[in-house]
Amino acid sequence: MRFKTHYNIRSYEVDLHGALKPMQLMQLLQESGDRQMREEAVAYDELYTKEHKSFVVSRMNIEVFRPVEKYSDVNVETWIVPGKGANFPRGYEMYKDGQLVAKAICNWALVDTITGKLIASKDYDMGTYSMDEAPELSIPRRFRIPKELKFQEVESSKVAMSMIDINMHMNNTVYASKLYDNIDDAEKYFITSINLRYVHEAPLGSEFKVYRSDAVDPGEMDCRAEKLVYFYTEADGLLNLEAAVGLKKVII
Repeated sequence: MRFKTHYNIRSYEVDLHGALKPMQLMQLLQESGDRQMREEAVAYDELYTKEHKSFVVSRMNIEVFRPVEKYSDVNVETWIVPGKGANFPRGYEMYKDGQLVAKAICNWALVDTITGKLIASKDYDMGTYSMDEAPELSIPRRFRIPKELKFQEVESSKVAMSMIDINMHMNNTVYASKLYDNIDDAEKYFITSINLRYVHEAPLGSEFKVYRSDAVDPGEMDCRAEKLVYFYTEADGLLNLEAAVGLKKVII
């Protein structure tokens, strides 16, 4: 059983080719999870303010199969995947006209905001949530940045008010925009995959830096991509995120 939501893609959510941008794609996926919480269990704001618990993302893997155009109607399915230890996985699939256009899996940890301790999946009842098995992705769930790669700093900025959420640090979907903004000739490429490993939060006001590798052969990281670009980011000098983005040429 899966939780289903419907959206219409708005004009300001698309790029110069009229296709849904990566941050907005992530936002629709995660908005669906937020709506599932509100309808099937407890709204996230209430979980945070009354139960003093917070879901914190550790990893997200996204495959994108085809662009979603402006004013398209899309349906998003999301569900809880049975977890182990302190891991609370969630699956996502997005459909347009009955065709799968994107799918993803995200790993979350549940944190007690008072003690700072992780809550085990066996100690938090998810029985009211729609559940299913993990989606099958052709990209790896885990990755390592090759040690031989050289990186250059491509952005230095401050984490601003518009970037944060209730947790007072950069919302995890904003990273997709930061990576997209720092891909060379991004307008020439379609993003086929986004792999994100979240390491440390980026609090409001922190110094945020983005480092990018040269493009490399994607190999097994993404069989549909023509090239792969690795990134890492820092917040106040601490490793914040590691990422790999698969790209192929846009056919116009």
